[in-house]
Parts: sequence; structure tokens; C-alpha cells
Amino acid sequence: MEKVRIGLIGCGGISRAHVSGYRDLYTRGLKAFEIVAVCDVREAMARERGMEISFFQGTRPRVYTDYRKMLAEEDLEAVDIMVPNYLHHTIVMDCLEYVDVITEKPLAITLRAAKRMIEKAKKENRILAVAENYRRGEESRAIKWAIEKGFIGKPRLVVWMSLYLQPKHMGWFYDKFKAGGSWIFDGGVHIADMDRYHLEREAVEVYALDYTFEPIREGKRMTVSDTTLALIRYEDDILVQWSFSTAMPGENIHMRVIYGSKGCIEGRRLRIQKGSRVEEVDIVREIMEQIDESRREEWFPRGITNTFAIELYDFCKAVVERREPEVSGKDAYKDMAIPLAILESATIGEPVRVRDVEELKIEEYQSTINEKLNIT
Repeated sequence: MEKVRIGLIGCGGISRAHVSGYRDLYTRGLKAFEIVAVCDVREAMARERGMEISFFQGTRPRVYTDYRKMLAEEDLEAVDIMVPNYLHHTIVMDCLEYVDVITEKPLAITLRAAKRMIEKAKKENRILAVAENYRRGEESRAIKWAIEKGFIGKPRLVVWMSLYLQPKHMGWFYDKFKAGGSWIFDGGVHIADMDRYHLEREAVEVYALDYTFEPIREGKRMTVSDTTLALIRYEDDILVQWSFSTAMPGENIHMRVIYGSKGCIEGRRLRIQKGSRVEEVDIVREIMEQIDESRREEWFPRGITNTFAIELYDFCKAVVERREPEVSGKDAYKDMAIPLAILESATIGEPVRVRDVEELKIEEYQSTINEKLNIT
């Protein structure tokens, strides 16, 4: 496979995970890329990331502080974008003029911005991928396989809960106009992607409540909510319940359970109801023993389980083969629409149809962001 000449834009925290993914690919012999340039407005961060890359790649990427200059001066085929949410649409739109793009999730800060990005990619005949890594983990792949095999029967209910206390102010993540929303949006796209991936159905309707119990963290005001409860109805009347809060002291709860007509799955544990007895199976172990070699290589190339490495390899292959990546811009748009439908429902105080949110018929929550960032 030929190497894709890649530039990295954004060398902050999440870029460490991406560089680790590239390193994993390189050391496993999957040298499907050459990182020729790195860019960050903080030159020291770009230099640090470039040094890390040189240790495994053997050549040091050139350093830039202006991505437009990097695009003009380098012979790039693709870029990997890892910047705050509110910058996604501007930088991605500029880059699509020149190269294929993979960007960190969420695709954009609002659906209106994301729609423009998808239209731009289509116009320029570019690949637009989103770095959606949760679905690529061993447990997530095993859940997919177990549901396909019918082990839990027909899916009935998915419960996701993430309840804990976060007293710290998390910087731009707590700014509505930079993050787009709390973790219910920024991380909710991960959960929405897994729900859609595992259930193989689309969300139809959402009803949600959104609260802020503790708006001041470390003396600074946060402009996103801290507690959200949502009920989502999927096709075939599969129900999904989300509970999220960073304002719940005393007991941390982190869980995601998929219930079906025969049993349930939580993490790597499959529990099948057999009369009054419950049989438990480790589905990660089972999948590794039972899936065929072609699917094993598709899901875990060369045995890699680093989810960032897997998503980046898929992107490189998509660029070379000129095909859709596993998580395209269109997929990521639907992932975004679910948490944004939650925020829209909470804003207007009534259930909303997800399709209406996707078609930009409901933008009450997003309208202030669009106005602030001049997204038309």
C-alpha cells in the first residue's frame, strides 16, 4: 500500500493519542503514511509532537504555526485535524480545498456547520472522515458481533449512565460557544455512534431535560449544562436512555447496558437468561476465537487493538482506495444530530423528531452558536 503524505493540525492533548496510533501502525509494519508536517499555534507543542514522530518514523516533520502556510508549502494528500470544536468547520473547509481530511469528533459545533462541510467535501471530491474511535474497541466490536449472532435476541433497551462530580473547570470544554455543549454533546457523539452501530437502526424521537446545578467551578462560570436526562426512541421501538451529570457527589456510576429479549450485554459480559438461571459469557474472548480471519483483520489489522491506530489506518486506506471511510462525514452528522436533538428538546421543552433536527427545521439551541460564529 502506498504511503499517504499527512499533515497534523493541532498538537494538544488528543494529538498524543493520534501520534500513539501512528506509532502503533508503524511498529506493526503498517507504514501506510508519512507525517511530513505538524502545525499548532503554539510552536513548542508542534515541535514536541514532531520530535515524538521522528523517534519512530525516522524523519522529523516540518513545523508550522499557520495551517494555511502548511497547505501552500507542503505536498500533502491528507490532514489530521485535532483542534477545539468551534474551529472544526473553518479549518476543515479550508483544507478540503487541497486535501482529504480526517477530523476529531464532533464533526462540527452545529449541524448547520457540519452540513456545509459535507457539501464542500462532495463538491471537491474529497474524503471526509471523523475520528470516531469508541466503536473500534474490542468490547464494542464484540458487542456488535454478539447482537448480530442473536445472543440477546431483539434489542429492547439501551441504558447509558455517566454520573459523577467534576469540581474542576475544564476550560473551553465548559464554554458553549467553543464546545457546543457539555459532554452530552462532545462525548455524546461517541455514545450515539455506538448506539447506531450496535442497533443498526436510526433514532426517531427524543425527549430530554437539561439542568445546571453547579454553574461555578473553581470560581469560573461554565456556560454548558451539567446534568442531562434523555429518552430516545429508535426505529422498531427500541428505547435508549441517557443519564449524564458532572454534579453528582458521593457515587460514581459509569455503565452502558444493552437489553434484548433473551439477555443483555454490559462491556465484555454477555448474560443470557435461561429460565431462572443466567449464563455469563466473556464475548471478547469468544469473538477472538470465532470470527473469521477476514473480519478479524478488518477490525483489528495485524492484531492491533489501539482504537486510534485502527481509525487512522482505515482513513489512510480510504484515501488510497478512494472509498468511504468507516465513519464518514455523513455518519458523523447523524451521530451529532442525536445529542443536539437532546439539547433542542430540552431547550423548547417538548419532544423533537431527530429528522427535523437533521433537516435544520429545529435550531433553537444551536441558533445562538450559529449567530456567534457567523455560521450561515
